[in-house]
Amino acid sequence: MVKQSENILIEKHQLHELHREYEKYLSLFTHYPGMIYSLNLDGLVKNMNKFGEQFAHKSGETVINKHYTEFIIHQDREEVDKAFRDTLAGQITQIQTTLLHEVRVTVDVEIITIPVYIDNKIDGAFSIVRDITSERETAVALRESQEKYRLIAEHTSELISLVNVESDRVIYASPSHETILGHPPHYYLGESIELDVYPDDQRSIVDLLKDDPLDHSPAVVEFRRKHADGSWLCLEDRATLIPAGVDSERTLVVVTRDITEKKEAERELKQTLKQLKDMKYALDESALVSITDKQGRITSVNNRFCKTSGYSKEELMGKEHKILDSGYHPPAFFHEMEKKIANGEVWKGEINNQKKDGEIFWVDTTVVPFLDDKGEPYQYVYIRKDITNRKQTEEFLRTSDKLSVIGELAAGVAHEIRNPLTSLKGFTQILKSRLSDESDQEFIKIMMSELDRINMIVNEFMVLARPQAVSFEKANILDLIENVLTLIETQAILNNVQIYTRLINTAPSITCSENQIKQVLINVMKNAIEAMPDGGEIVVSVYVDSKDIMIEVKDNGTGIPDHQLPHVGEPFYTTKKKGNGLGLMICRRIIQNHQGELTFESEEGIGTTVCIKLPIELHK
Repeated sequence: MVKQSENILIEKHQLHELHREYEKYLSLFTHYPGMIYSLNLDGLVKNMNKFGEQFAHKSGETVINKHYTEFIIHQDREEVDKAFRDTLAGQITQIQTTLLHEVRVTVDVEIITIPVYIDNKIDGAFSIVRDITSERETAVALRESQEKYRLIAEHTSELISLVNVESDRVIYASPSHETILGHPPHYYLGESIELDVYPDDQRSIVDLLKDDPLDHSPAVVEFRRKHADGSWLCLEDRATLIPAGVDSERTLVVVTRDITEKKEAERELKQTLKQLKDMKYALDESALVSITDKQGRITSVNNRFCKTSGYSKEELMGKEHKILDSGYHPPAFFHEMEKKIANGEVWKGEINNQKKDGEIFWVDTTVVPFLDDKGEPYQYVYIRKDITNRKQTEEFLRTSDKLSVIGELAAGVAHEIRNPLTSLKGFTQILKSRLSDESDQEFIKIMMSELDRINMIVNEFMVLARPQAVSFEKANILDLIENVLTLIETQAILNNVQIYTRLINTAPSITCSENQIKQVLINVMKNAIEAMPDGGEIVVSVYVDSKDIMIEVKDNGTGIPDHQLPHVGEPFYTTKKKGNGLGLMICRRIIQNHQGELTFESEEGIGTTVCIKLPIELHK
């Protein structure tokens, strides 16, 4: 009886444990957050949890005792059925398929099927179903993205590399490596990122590996890399760090662009800009440059233009070049120029301009039109060169040519006149000795005076024709001036002219031809006396500096008009009624032969100042 009671207690205990195990299974089956259903050996659904009903939108009654393949798309049923048979053979199978869904039509799922053992025999199977629709969509999108990036990497003209930061090794190289660098992609796999990099540039490449993982902006470096043929290319790397994965290894995505041509273009551009800068500097130093808009208004001038014209940039901006018009050229001259440049042609010519202070200057001008895409001028560049000195030289040469012609003429005239003049003078002297009548003697005196005058003119001609050999000796300029004043004093008194001197006692002696300097001073003083018909004053001053002596003769006579002053000293140009213009011309030549200068300043109605500048020592 006791034995029987113990057996009953044991059975109850086993039953209780069995019930507990059943409750555990039921709890797992019921509360598992996924679809679970059980199959018998024939593949019929015997049970399905509540989550499965919610997932499939099917009640348990509509599923029980139906073959599970009814819920699988037709094309996958054979594969799913094979997996079920493998499960009944004792394997745990895992398969991905598409489940027919009540609402969503189909759902991509993963089915894990586990055999159920009872008394060590397979009595059916449990199937656990997981929705993998989003995973499949993600995988498809990932594959599509990978394919796109693969196509980009394999067909781009830029180099694309993947570099393991920790190992500094290339794990991927795009096919474009062979096109640009000459080596196939596998040449770079497993190699350092510094492979074939110019030694001086390796430091910048190493810095790419130190990219801050929190800074996602691409790091950019420029470097040189050797081509397979041994030449060096200029490249630009843009590296972006991919955050560390599960293995804590970081990867750099390096996009490399060949910038050899860009660098060459930059170098050429820099060289071109330097050349343009140098050309502009050279142009600014040698020429007057201005730019106008289409309407001819000044938009830019260089400093040389301002310095020569006397106008500031502010005064010139927005004005036309007519501001420099001297009135020398007729309107037709500028009209023709404007017509030519408006047609896009370059104009060249010489223009007489006037500075702000009224001084005249000459410029050799080139006007270059800048044309737009339609071939029409949109601005004009004026390049001028000051040729005032050249024009003065040309004028001097023309004067010299006149002197040469005059010299030749003088030689002929003097030769033709001197012989009969000698005869006339001789016969006149014979008549003077034979005639005793006083009236006859008066006529003969007049004739002798006029013959002497003719002889003097012939002598002046001879100076022009055959300059005499002159000997230069040391002379005291103060003594020389005193001698001239003694000679000219009588004529001054007769014309009511007072002569004052401002001389210095320390004036040094100069090297000169004393007679010629006297001739110049006499001529200048006689002109001053004749310029004061009603009397006046002459002031003779002497100034000395370290190299030169200046003799200044100043009168308060009638003065010389402005339009005549530039021509004083030219042959046959005179302001006197009976003059021939040869006196001052000879004076100018004498002073030039003494390496000096003869200048005139005059104001009409105020008087004239003649300045004679002579060097103390002649230059050899």
